[in-house]
Amino acid sequence: MLAITDKVFRRPRFWDTYHRKWVGMDDAAHWLVSHQHLFFYPLMALGRWNLYAQGLIYLLTQPDKTHFRKTELAGIAVYFGWVLGTALSMPSWAESVGWVMLSHAVAGILHVQIVLSHWSMHTYEGRAYNGADDEWYVTTMRTTMNVATPPWLDWVHIGLQFQIEHHLFPRLPRHNLRIARDMVREVVEAHFPAGSAECKRLFPLGVAYHEPGFFAGNLEMWRVLRSAAYAARGAKRGEHGFWQSALWEGMSLAG
Repeated sequence: MLAITDKVFRRPRFWDTYHRKWVGMDDAAHWLVSHQHLFFYPLMALGRWNLYAQGLIYLLTQPDKTHFRKTELAGIAVYFGWVLGTALSMPSWAESVGWVMLSHAVAGILHVQIVLSHWSMHTYEGRAYNGADDEWYVTTMRTTMNVATPPWLDWVHIGLQFQIEHHLFPRLPRHNLRIARDMVREVVEAHFPAGSAECKRLFPLGVAYHEPGFFAGNLEMWRVLRSAAYAARGAKRGEHGFWQSALWEGMSLAG
């Protein structure tokens, strides 16, 4: 339903490493991708519902090894029960539906925050981690960016603005991410000074540690979505990776 690079539809099909199968996109997906930059933000208001669906599909179909599957399903059941109980405790159906939809729409801000740190960055075609030029640290810097925010807004972004540090140290508690950020920046700048030949060679943006502000980062991401949308509009039947799958696969993020 969304594409961040034209690499996805340069060929009739591509290998989906998440679902472990070959997929393509059909007429509906072609139209949606061609206009994705126009409906992206309204779509994020419904993003939480898609996460519910994807989580359940993954746990029920198990395309890959799943740890603590029963525990996760039990947790989801408890959560759904709590949300339903809270909604039904309200005086009217209108208030119940309104509360559920509004609360999930507000959560869309967090969905924007998450994708913001990745979608405008470098994308790989094939496999990464093949040598020193794309080892773990370098790949993290190439594919991830932070969002510059003042400390007094950390409660709003809840640590999601430090995606670089989160990827490097996934078990690090969120209250330590800002401290880790200073340490990581020092290491990155020591090894890949901004403007150096090595930095320009390894990092498409010419800077190793990319950290725009929230609105500047959104503009970068929106331009990437628009670029992929315009590229999709030029796709023709039989030449690109559209018209190869059902709408359901596109809605299930098969790509």
